[in-house]
Amino acid sequence: MTDQVTLTIDGVEVTVPKGTLIVEAAKKIGQEIPVFCYHGKMDPVGMCRMCLVEVGTPVIDRETGRPRLDEHDQPVIRFSPKPMTACTTPVSEGMVVKVNSAAALDDRKAVLEFLLTSHPLDCPVCDKGGECPLQDLTVRHGPGLSRFDYEDKQHFPKQYPLGDLIVLDMERCIICARCVRFQDEIAHDAVLALEERGRYAHIVSYSDPPFDSHYSGNTTDICPVGALTTRDFRFEARPWELANVPGICNHCGVGCNTVLGTRTGQIKRVMPRQNEVVNEVWICDKGRFGHHFNGSPNRLTAPLLRRNGEWVETTWPEAIDLVAEKFAAIKAGNGPGALGGIAGARLSNEDLYLFQKFFRQVIGSSNIDHRVGLSAALEDETAFSVGVGVGTDLGRVGKGTTILVIGSNLDQEAPILYLRVAGAAVRRGAHLINAGGRRTKLDAQAQTVLRYRYGTAAYLALGLLASVVQQNLLDREFVNARTSGFAELEKALPDYSPNKVAEVTGVAAADIAAAAKAFAEADNGLILFGLEAGNDPALRSALAALALVTGHAGKPDNGVMPVLPHANSRGAADMGVVPHRLPGYAPMGGEVGLSAQKMLLVESPKIKAMLIAGVDPAADGESYRQALRQLDFLVVQDLFLTETAQLADVVLPACGVAERDGTFTNLERRVQTFDPAVPAPGQARPDWLILTALAGQMGANWNYASADGVMAEITRQVPLYAEMKFENLIAPVSLARKTAHYIYEGMSFTADVREGLQWPTLAEGKTKLPLTLATPADPPPVENGLTVVSPRVLYDAGRLLAESEVVKAHLVQPELSLSRPDAARLGLTDGDLVTVSTNEVTVEVPVRVNRMLVEGIALLPRNLVGRPAEKLVGPDGLYATVKVEKS
Repeated sequence: MTDQVTLTIDGVEVTVPKGTLIVEAAKKIGQEIPVFCYHGKMDPVGMCRMCLVEVGTPVIDRETGRPRLDEHDQPVIRFSPKPMTACTTPVSEGMVVKVNSAAALDDRKAVLEFLLTSHPLDCPVCDKGGECPLQDLTVRHGPGLSRFDYEDKQHFPKQYPLGDLIVLDMERCIICARCVRFQDEIAHDAVLALEERGRYAHIVSYSDPPFDSHYSGNTTDICPVGALTTRDFRFEARPWELANVPGICNHCGVGCNTVLGTRTGQIKRVMPRQNEVVNEVWICDKGRFGHHFNGSPNRLTAPLLRRNGEWVETTWPEAIDLVAEKFAAIKAGNGPGALGGIAGARLSNEDLYLFQKFFRQVIGSSNIDHRVGLSAALEDETAFSVGVGVGTDLGRVGKGTTILVIGSNLDQEAPILYLRVAGAAVRRGAHLINAGGRRTKLDAQAQTVLRYRYGTAAYLALGLLASVVQQNLLDREFVNARTSGFAELEKALPDYSPNKVAEVTGVAAADIAAAAKAFAEADNGLILFGLEAGNDPALRSALAALALVTGHAGKPDNGVMPVLPHANSRGAADMGVVPHRLPGYAPMGGEVGLSAQKMLLVESPKIKAMLIAGVDPAADGESYRQALRQLDFLVVQDLFLTETAQLADVVLPACGVAERDGTFTNLERRVQTFDPAVPAPGQARPDWLILTALAGQMGANWNYASADGVMAEITRQVPLYAEMKFENLIAPVSLARKTAHYIYEGMSFTADVREGLQWPTLAEGKTKLPLTLATPADPPPVENGLTVVSPRVLYDAGRLLAESEVVKAHLVQPELSLSRPDAARLGLTDGDLVTVSTNEVTVEVPVRVNRMLVEGIALLPRNLVGRPAEKLVGPDGLYATVKVEKS
């Protein structure tokens, strides 16, 4: 039986897969059936009736079971007595659809006349005007006059705050329920609802605070009218006044594609840009509203020198001359090893490549790193060998795929990745295993939940690996052909049998065995691990071995993906901004340099001068500040006068991501480009250009004139990036990857000719990969005290987000979250001040009782004002046993 169906739409024959809806089949032949409620990412509901068409099917002869033929040997078509909704009706063999018949056109006109009975005529002041499906479809299909009495118009409150970021004008609403359905089906935050019926129906939010979701801005994109608008863009500009520039979000490692809407040199709004393999058509609210750092009045605009304890503005030549002179003098007097550099993982690939080249070739030092703060709390080397295969698409995986998430609260760490993983499980049938030390939002979408004790994630990974081998579920063909060292691995695994691991982790042996079986027997297997799994090399080696022995490596929709913290964490590792590896993961040929932690040791007198670009280690701890204060010379490149910059001798103003071009490499190793959208403030320069000028002043013959010139060298020098030429990165995508018309998605921006490129892993080549294990760190003792965990949260106190006034109410304040049993035992309630102490370190914070937490676990997120979590667990730590007392 064929899986294809052939039908006729307005006289044009089209063949599509069985189950395709009429509205989607029509797109294949360029026939756009008007819709309001339909959205290709959500279940069809047929609420608006705008897509009514005439539908006929062949008359089947009861005796033969075949279509009855007329005198011309053509099937006899029987049309339905009433029109049918194209968005809910699947195609069938021989179906005939009339989209533009007189009856269908009359139906559309009637639907529009009804929808407009209470709709205000305020297009000239509506933010949706100029990109409004209702406006456009009324012009194409609507009546010129209305027969309804104006006095019967239904009134609702105007400019109603549905949440602090979203404004509702209910009079404009046409009850398509796209917003409600998005929150239920895609975001899994059921915070909106339709209240009342008929003309009295209206949108409400029952959550506290109202519209409590990280994805609320997407509802304004998909709203087909101007009922939902953002506070950020409301009345700021008309859509046709905006210059729209393709960008990449710089707030996490997902690499969401965006459109920066600019006017008069300012970013007025950020909207999602369709990229089906990265973010589909969604972005989170942090990416949408967290752009204001670009235009902040607090930006650095000129080079600064410290003279007599005061900051003095200077020229670029004077600043570069001074830095080059000081670096050369320190190198001559103390050797190149006296200089070191730390670069942030928010810099572009071009910046990072030149950063390491400057230190290794110009200075002669390998004291370079990017691993401070969050970057030090989660490292990774698995992507080079067993990262997800080229062509992996989380928007496509479903039944037959098992996804293991370990130690990552995706909703907070990588929100759009959460949407895609949850969608794979809920909408397409993937088996989701969520393993973590506490309950997270992803538990609700998971088929299997494994709850381990913090500090034992590596043991759980080893237990899963041992169980696969114990149950003889490994892929023998793959192991024999593509790996080495299995015999030695097999000998070591009995020490990590499910029964032994259960005693350490607290996860039942039967649950470990069942999860191992689900992963090993799947057609495709993906492993995601994050900050809360810990930074143990044993975890990474165990997960890599698990992917290899099950054959879930070296092909699309299989492999390991670390949920790294920053926009270019992957690129920082790729470009060799570590002391022990060269770009492209090549081994060091000479002496290994110092790590960031060693460079920032107070008791280490070796480092005399540092260059720090795009990162703020001084904010992470007093010990780092002390180490920076004792340097002979400190240079900082950044957007703001950060805590680290305030300790510097020279501060150089850098461009923001919206003010220059370049590339980022996302979690899936996808290299993507971004374009300049607004002018840089004052004399700010791109980081790669600053490094080029500094290298030239120190005698290097660098002549880079643009970011793509730097990338051209990267493609020659780094084999992994051989195909990453700018012309390849912006190559047109196939039409099949695009949405036909914005009325179907609710936004004006479809794919902007680019999806980026992934570099291949070793598992995709012919190299045999060694199966190795590392001994895990000793598990923490099971104590009666509280374990405080310092996870990452979306709205932290990072400097970039702090510059966005519109999200200030969402910034997480330092609070110790306790479970109800722990709060009751300690006699604490919401708002009580407590002292939290460990290892002679004490912090004072208020308490928040959290019903989601289990007894014995307390949360104090990292990267908040005052860094209380880092004081307790260390700048790169995860958890600590603490004592909590009421102040």
